[in-house]
Amino acid sequence: MESNSGPGTGPNHRRISVVQLICRAYGLSDASEITVDHIYRYVTERRLADEGTRRQLRDRLRPTIPRQRSTGGAA
Repeated sequence: MESNSGPGTGPNHRRISVVQLICRAYGLSDASEITVDHIYRYVTERRLADEGTRRQLRDRLRPTIPRQRSTGGAA
């Protein structure tokens, strides 16, 4: 079962199909204009955006471990 968390889950939530998202992303008037290239491009762009978001979250939430100081006393 899918969770209803994330953007677009408020009181004015409306489901938008992938076809509508592709049409909006590339300025197409309707689904008849969508080509396989549009689909591949959209999927690739979403995957890259999702990976970037995951990387940013991982880097932000990763604990920082302080480096040990050298015992030579040169600071």
